[in-house]
Amino acid sequence: MGYRVYPQQDLSDPSHMFSFQLNALKSTTMWKPDNQKYYIPFMILFAVNVFVLAICTVGLLLKGCSTKDLVDRSEAMDIFTLTGSALYKMVFFLYHYEQLVDMVTCGLALVRNLPEGWTKNCGLLSRIHYTAGFLVLLIWGLAPILKVMYGETTWAEMKLPINTYDPFDSTGFLFFLFYITGQYVLVLSAVIYMAADCYLFTSIYVAVGALQYIVDQFENMRDLNNNNKHTVADTMHDCLQECIEIHVHVLDYLRKTDKLFKSMILADVVHAVISLSFAMLQTSESKGIFEGVKMVLFVQVCFVHQFLNSHFGQELIDKQDNLAKQIITDIPWTDASRKFKKSYYIMLTCVREPFKLSAWNVYFLQYATFLEFSKTMIQYYMVLQEVQDEAEVS
Repeated sequence: MGYRVYPQQDLSDPSHMFSFQLNALKSTTMWKPDNQKYYIPFMILFAVNVFVLAICTVGLLLKGCSTKDLVDRSEAMDIFTLTGSALYKMVFFLYHYEQLVDMVTCGLALVRNLPEGWTKNCGLLSRIHYTAGFLVLLIWGLAPILKVMYGETTWAEMKLPINTYDPFDSTGFLFFLFYITGQYVLVLSAVIYMAADCYLFTSIYVAVGALQYIVDQFENMRDLNNNNKHTVADTMHDCLQECIEIHVHVLDYLRKTDKLFKSMILADVVHAVISLSFAMLQTSESKGIFEGVKMVLFVQVCFVHQFLNSHFGQELIDKQDNLAKQIITDIPWTDASRKFKKSYYIMLTCVREPFKLSAWNVYFLQYATFLEFSKTMIQYYMVLQEVQDEAEVS
């Protein structure tokens, strides 16, 4: 992937900026362990995760297709898209492991060209994002128990944490086994999503930082020219060539990211539209405080997840637009040497059109498409609500 070769990095080093992100992926069996002696246990756990996610996804689909009650179907379909896309992401990361290592290596090579303090809070924000997703789905799984404890329902009426197809009408130990499995699948799906988010968002943020570094260099060139017009021509040309080299590096990094994450961006959008539409219907029909709280939290975390996808994509576009403006206003090229002008035109050509991350041009990571997504989601919810209202009247 890509024509450039970057220096190899020790990804087991806990000091590099992707350390937490890779550890989060390892915790969900999406990234291979550094020590080969853990490889067999890792693959066993990976196989278990694939199995339980696949079984629950099929069970949720069967329940969604077999029930005639729309709210009952909503309870199955909102989690069906979550577990299905989580299963895809987990397998995807491990299948493309070598390409992802290449992408991380490319990103770490950019770190030295970031503004000072740019990555200061990356680890903290990633931890907050990861923990928030974990807690929301943990609360979802505990909601049936809390409803019994606070008298909203009885032990006999207690439901599973996921509305899956249950051919055995399970009770006793079998119900307990299904409950633990459902809770595990919910939490696993959440941390898979959050780990993938942390990795992608950090990757985009690194690219944005490298572009900001180039903008800062342009401003330094402007100041340098204003103060020493006749003595700094060679220094400015060296600086411009460095900016070209960094920008080519950024574009290579973005192409790697775009090529790898197209399908996952599309999976996110499909999951968000279907899951949020059904989840909003389920929220409007929920009964009891615990049911209402779990649904509100679920809708919020799904909405924030999709917004952050678009936010970081928009940051990338805006920074490239700013770079295109700065090269015209800050670089003194009119009276420069021929070799300087040649480098200037190369840079100008490279920044003419911003690079946008997308799912095969179906969905771009930017605010405009996020607004379209929001409108589509609300329209689907309103249709579902209208169908539910008609069913209640009849």
